[in-house]
Amino acid sequence: MKRRCPKCSAEWEIKGPIGFREECPECAAFMHTCANCVHYQPPTRSCSLPTTDAVHDRQSINFCEEFEFNTGEPPAAGRSAGPKTAPAPRSAEPKLSADQARRRFEDLFRDPKK
Repeated sequence: MKRRCPKCSAEWEIKGPIGFREECPECAAFMHTCANCVHYQPPTRSCSLPTTDAVHDRQSINFCEEFEFNTGEPPAAGRSAGPKTAPAPRSAEPKLSADQARRRFEDLFRDPKK
C-alpha cells in the first residue's frame, strides 16, 4: 500500500502496518504520530478513542497500539472511530433558488402573530 508523508508529501510503498519507529524515506519524519493517525481530531487536538493514553506531543513518535495511518479513508471495518461518526446523509430535497432560500430564512424569524 502506498503511503504519503504529511510533512514533505513524499510517497513510498509499505507492506503491513506502520512500525513504531517508521520514518519517511525523504525527510526522516516519524510516521507513527498522533497527527498521522485516522483517530486524531485536529480541531480538539485529541484522539477520538477514549481508551488511549494521553500523549503530550501529538507531532512526536508514540507507541499507541490503536494507531491507523490516515490515508483519507475511514478507519478499518469493525473498528470504532469513537464519537466521530459518518456524516448524516444529505437531504433528498431539491436545491432552492435564492428567493426561496431567502423566504425560508425570513420565515424562521417572522413573528407568528402577524
